[in-house]
Amino acid sequence: MIIGISTLVVYNAIPIINLIFPESITYTFLTDLWIVNNLWALIVPIFFCMKYGFKIYIPFFVAGLFFLTMYMFYNDSVMIYIISYFILSFFGSLIGGHINKRKNINPSL
Repeated sequence: MIIGISTLVVYNAIPIINLIFPESITYTFLTDLWIVNNLWALIVPIFFCMKYGFKIYIPFFVAGLFFLTMYMFYNDSVMIYIISYFILSFFGSLIGGHINKRKNINPSL
């Protein structure tokens, strides 16, 4: 639940700021799609899977939440970013799951 709410907030924060301050679009549009969302799609699954182990639904969830943002603020041309966010969150889930597995084998980590 918390991963979904926080992901929606991150995905929608910069587009909402762009609606409020339209002159900032040229600076924040690519920062949002290329940097902030990519880092979020990688980092959140790492921390979630570190705690709960590898969950296959996390990449689908993280990428699917951007689908909502895409239709609210962007157009179909940003569909490729859904694939990017899926791949990044899949690798983040693998990394977090691996850390969780190592922590369960050796509790001193």
